[in-house]
Amino acid sequence: MNQIFQEIDNIKEKLISYRRYIHKHPEVGFETKNTEKYITEFLNSKKIEIIPSNVGVIGIIRGNNTREIIALRADIDALNLDELNEVEYKSQNLGKMHACGHDGHTAMLMGASEVLINNRDKLKYDILLIFQPAEEGPDLGGARIMLKDLETNGLLSKIKYIYGQHITTEYELGSIPIKYGSLTASTDEFTIEIVGKGGHAGIPQEAVDAISISSKFINEMESFISRKIDPFDPVIFSIGTINGGSAKNIIAEKVSLSGTIRCQSEKSRKYVLESVEKVLKGICLYTGASYKLDILHGLPVLVSDDAVMDIVKGIAINVVGENNVTESKKSSMGAEDFAYFAQKIPSAFVWIGARNEKKGFVNLMHNPKFDFDEDALLIGVRMFCSFALQG
Repeated sequence: MNQIFQEIDNIKEKLISYRRYIHKHPEVGFETKNTEKYITEFLNSKKIEIIPSNVGVIGIIRGNNTREIIALRADIDALNLDELNEVEYKSQNLGKMHACGHDGHTAMLMGASEVLINNRDKLKYDILLIFQPAEEGPDLGGARIMLKDLETNGLLSKIKYIYGQHITTEYELGSIPIKYGSLTASTDEFTIEIVGKGGHAGIPQEAVDAISISSKFINEMESFISRKIDPFDPVIFSIGTINGGSAKNIIAEKVSLSGTIRCQSEKSRKYVLESVEKVLKGICLYTGASYKLDILHGLPVLVSDDAVMDIVKGIAINVVGENNVTESKKSSMGAEDFAYFAQKIPSAFVWIGARNEKKGFVNLMHNPKFDFDEDALLIGVRMFCSFALQG
């Protein structure tokens, strides 16, 4: 791999230019046509075959075994956010910003594509290059759509492993934290309407107080989470909005609530989602209220395959050194739609440290001043190439 690593070092300035171009021209959700055009033109310039897809861009580099595929994925979308950094590559699209490192991920996969096509004779497997939009949404994101494209194209069954990675300023540049098992949470959302009976505040016995019932529901769910869920299996139940009432002396007839449920295991996820309605139904039954509950099922839990993570851990040690690879016990309650790939394909997903306090790269993701040390680009390309060249 020393030769490969040297080739990667030689394209550092190219990587930075790819990243900065994408950073200056952010696009969000599925509206990533210009970014896709930029990627497509790059792949065409390297004579990399492009596979038809409904969203995003899929490239393939043919190796010595066309019966099996190693897949590499990068997300390409930005966020609806005004950038506050004063840098020469600052976003030129008002209200849009690459505040989650996806510009870096895209540049990494472009760089890896360039190195891999130049070393295609060393590839044991075909290499699939997945440039995916809408990781940040809307709805359930782009991964599930690209999975269907891969199935339609007859490629899904051929994929042996898939690998994804994410830049983070939570960890120092040069470090790679490894997390076996669940890495990010499921994301389900709910809206509830509680209907009681309005009345005079001075005659509460003649009313059914929707606000009081709402508070009972919130308290019961918080008690449920603390007493019915294993404390070593993280679950979050959060109310985001609550609306009801019209005057100080009127008992509210209707209250609407909305919130999110995040879990680190599909077992707990199923249990909590079922229990929300049981708790709500029980409270409304004894208070005389009625309710309407809508649950929007979101992203699944992202769980890496242990065997694939073993491979990635060995690669990470080779890339950054054993002292810089740690096994993390901490999962994120954030979400990542790579989880859809992980449900169908043996996979691994890791964080790439990009924090550098001396250079001021300390702001976390989704912050209008988020930025990262671009030396992390080299590490990301090394990880992508090493995973592709395994065998």
